[in-house]
Amino acid sequence: MKYLLIFCLFQGLMSCSENKKTKSAYGELDIEGAIENAEGRRKANPAASGGNKCLLGYQTGYDKILSGDQVCAVTGFSKEVMETKSSTVLKNPEHHSFEYRFTNGRIQTIPQIGQKLAMPDVIGISAIKAISLAAFESTYRVITDEEMKVAENSLNDATEGNTGNPDADAALARAGDKNVSKDQIRKTGGEVLNIIKDVSRGYRTIEGLGDAARWNTVSRELVVLQNGVQFMIHSNISEDNEKNKSVAVELAKMILDKCK
Repeated sequence: MKYLLIFCLFQGLMSCSENKKTKSAYGELDIEGAIENAEGRRKANPAASGGNKCLLGYQTGYDKILSGDQVCAVTGFSKEVMETKSSTVLKNPEHHSFEYRFTNGRIQTIPQIGQKLAMPDVIGISAIKAISLAAFESTYRVITDEEMKVAENSLNDATEGNTGNPDADAALARAGDKNVSKDQIRKTGGEVLNIIKDVSRGYRTIEGLGDAARWNTVSRELVVLQNGVQFMIHSNISEDNEKNKSVAVELAKMILDKCK
């Protein structure tokens, strides 16, 4: 519940930050960049997005864009240990996902808890949405220290109720009703910002794949842009990140062959 309330506070903060600007090597950016709110940046350039209608057509059929046979062929895994999981909780299909999970007994290190556990190998497809090339390149990159500082200052403003934004104020009030203190909001909010920055450091450019492509070494996700529409492949099947990446790239090529 604490994280949900703080997320709501972030949402309110982002909605009131349209006029807060900062300079960086990428030009003039608003606070949305620092907290990875790609939605706002995407809307700033709608004319250059949404051309690949084929990809957009799979927003309501994530399970159809990659078959289990294709995933097994690329990974070498058996269908006998395969399960699937679909996530459609949120109404917007941009936030839906579909996963193939394989119980292969691989032991993974979980950094958050410092333990090794048997976890399934996972191939997932998600985040199909219209986005311009400019917004794509602005979104999937390293967040600067300057942007982080602006985000931290804005978080402090939101925590103190100094944004003047009713959504942020309402989220702060709900946090108080649930006995979530300002110190907890600051602490958890800071942790969220640090996670976002750490993940952003993992982006690597992949050449020759779609119009643009980025592999993230931290989240183990490949995001590809083709004719104004992106899709994302999550590939966590090995402790070897190069293997994860190579499998994701091969699966992305299959999707691109389907929706050129």
